[in-house]
Amino acid sequence: MKITKSVKAMAVTAIAASMMVSCEKDATANFTPEESREISKEVIAKITELHYNPNNVEKRMITDIDGSQEEMYVIEGDILMSYDQLMGMELHGGIRNKQYRTNNIVTATNIIRVVGYTGNNQFGLSNTAQTGLRYAVDNYNNENLSIRFELSFGTIWGPNDILVYVDNSINPSPNQSSGIAGFPRNGYPFTRVRINNRANTGESNQQLEHLLAHEIGHCIGFRHTDWDTRKTCGENSNEGVSNDGLVYIPGTAGPGGDANSIMNACYPFNTDGEWSHFDRVALNYLY
Repeated sequence: MKITKSVKAMAVTAIAASMMVSCEKDATANFTPEESREISKEVIAKITELHYNPNNVEKRMITDIDGSQEEMYVIEGDILMSYDQLMGMELHGGIRNKQYRTNNIVTATNIIRVVGYTGNNQFGLSNTAQTGLRYAVDNYNNENLSIRFELSFGTIWGPNDILVYVDNSINPSPNQSSGIAGFPRNGYPFTRVRINNRANTGESNQQLEHLLAHEIGHCIGFRHTDWDTRKTCGENSNEGVSNDGLVYIPGTAGPGGDANSIMNACYPFNTDGEWSHFDRVALNYLY
């Protein structure tokens, strides 16, 4: 088919290493380290309270495709959150029933418009990336979820559309991620998926299918499946603050993980870009 595709939030990207491709990070535009970029104790405490990893959090000025800027926090390498979004997020009912319940899911709409940017400039998706995006969106719609994705390509997008485009400020080195996204805001999906030019021009349509399905997964509220080890990246680190930092969706793999999940932290070079069995269980449970 193609190559490089809790909460009510879970996690579903995949694996890396010589044949491991980093999932998603960012080194977004015009970031200058300075004193104002230090992370406050208040922010670290809130990240810890929400059971995200408080280590290596970065504060960056993110420049959007339209030139606007917003200061945001990069959490766990590939999740973007603004201060207001982060401080307004709560654990509704706490952690229970094998769900990690927060307010970061899509509740305000059942139609999610995705726009692949095709402008004739450095932001435009390659033909291969456009194919990968089609495959990724088809894979969501083939699950007959309560939400449905409408895909188009062009240079015009609306305020709640997910815009997918190339961001050349994302570091293309082997140890950096290929893309970055964020969690839903106010019941709507996160509205930006950025991939770097290495992925845009150097990866196959199946690898891009995997990458883009993963990033869209974050946009609708999913976290990494292997959050507890990041073993798909060749690591042994925990994105949560303790063993109960993230509780799995009922019926999914649980401890030990799912080596084939689209939402693993990194993905293999030879990925087929398709959902694993447990990815489907999680998608259908959440939506």
